Amino acid sequence: MNIIDFDKPKKVRSTDDHNQMYSSDSGVAGTYVPNMSEADAKKWKGKHIKGTDERIEIRRTIGGTQLLVVVYKDVKFTHWKVNQAEWYKNHNNVRMSMNGKLDMTFYDYDQLTKVIDEAKQILNQTK
Repeated sequence: MNIIDFDKPKKVRSTDDHNQMYSSDSGVAGTYVPNMSEADAKKWKGKHIKGTDERIEIRRTIGGTQLLVVVYKDVKFTHWKVNQAEWYKNHNNVRMSMNGKLDMTFYDYDQLTKVIDEAKQILNQTK
């Protein structure tokens, strides 16, 4: 049984209206406010991003807290120097962020581990 729902959620308001209502949607990890129906917010909504840093981004609202789980295909550590400044880009296989404390039931927790396993299986199938 697939838990991750890859169907794009329908917006409940226009992007302009949403951004005026919620100025926290600034791209800072854990600060987004979902612009989707309540039914979609209760699903494990996934987006498969392919390319050089392939990953699956999964979002879900649990008890009013917006959870973002990013499952990467590969661990990445890049270091380079530009004009005397050193830049680093790194991540491990799983990254999570949220907009506050996350209070989960054991059922939600079990679903979370299944969602991560499902994402790993999908990523391991792609070449």
